[in-house]
Amino acid sequence: MSVFDRARITALMADLFHILQGRPVDLRPFDEVRERLHLKQIVNRGIQEVPIDLIVGTVGREHDFNRAFLPREESLRQRCSEMKELAEGPVGFSPVELYKVHDVYFVVDGHHRVSVARSLGAPTIEANVKEFLSPIPLTSDTSIEDVILKSALADFLQTTGLVQEYPAQYETTIPNGYERLLDHISVHRYYRGIETKQDISWQDALISWRDTVYRPMIEAIRRSGILEQFPDKTETDLYLFVMDHLHHLRQSYGKAGDQRDRVVKHFALTEKSKKSRKKKTQIKKDDSES
Repeated sequence: MSVFDRARITALMADLFHILQGRPVDLRPFDEVRERLHLKQIVNRGIQEVPIDLIVGTVGREHDFNRAFLPREESLRQRCSEMKELAEGPVGFSPVELYKVHDVYFVVDGHHRVSVARSLGAPTIEANVKEFLSPIPLTSDTSIEDVILKSALADFLQTTGLVQEYPAQYETTIPNGYERLLDHISVHRYYRGIETKQDISWQDALISWRDTVYRPMIEAIRRSGILEQFPDKTETDLYLFVMDHLHHLRQSYGKAGDQRDRVVKHFALTEKSKKSRKKKTQIKKDDSES
């Protein structure tokens, strides 16, 4: 059996296995990533040796090769064979063309060369690299679903102008989380206007919210150690949870519920109690069914 035939069979089996597991099988499409992350600024990085494991996507050929750059189509046989002969010859093949976004790469030209190099076990490949600058981190493990969430972060950073800060600190996994953050800023702007008896600009309200509401609450969350109870949540997730809890306490106890550390502690105890009751209910259910 030829190397190409083995690669196609391996691609087929890998695709079937990933489908059964509910995992994506196609290469990441660059056009979608570019659109969602608003990638515009590009820098020519020149010729580099690029780790093949970091090449995760493509410009327009996500269906010809699978996520491991194994060929799917019979029509790719001749071209892959030609590239293999070049790779094993004295000259080798020419550099591929790649786009870089943060820590990952997308093939513009040279899909067959990447496929052959990977099948031969080459750790790197020579490439002419152009980088799209992005404030949003991408890794080889980032899925399109993650990109969608990160695109919402990109929108939030672009809207607020907080892009110059460390972007991950505002990351939230809550579906409408960024809309809620913008709403918090708008509400803060409204009440600041009442307090100062003057119109507050969006930028001034943003800075005031960040420095007097968001950051102090994040610091209180860090001091509490509550993140250990929510290992799959971000600090901003907890900020939103705690602010909802603060709203509830204010409705019940007025200004008496305003102290940040006490609010976070009360929220942590409330969530712990909920989990305990849920666990006891499940145990009773299991006992009744056995």
